[in-house]
Amino acid sequence: MAGSSEVVVVKDTNEDAVKKFEDGLAKSIKQYKAGEVKALDDKEEFIRTLIE
Repeated sequence: MAGSSEVVVVKDTNEDAVKKFEDGLAKSIKQYKAGEVKALDDKEEFIRTLIE
């Protein structure tokens, strides 16, 4: 096709995963700073929270 052009955008699938991770990390930091995060003392306590 003479005189035509096509723009192709190639997006790495890892870009989406990295963006999702960054957004989640930023949300977690905000929750931590707001005091919305509960710290657990040991792995047994963590496991108990998963099965309750």
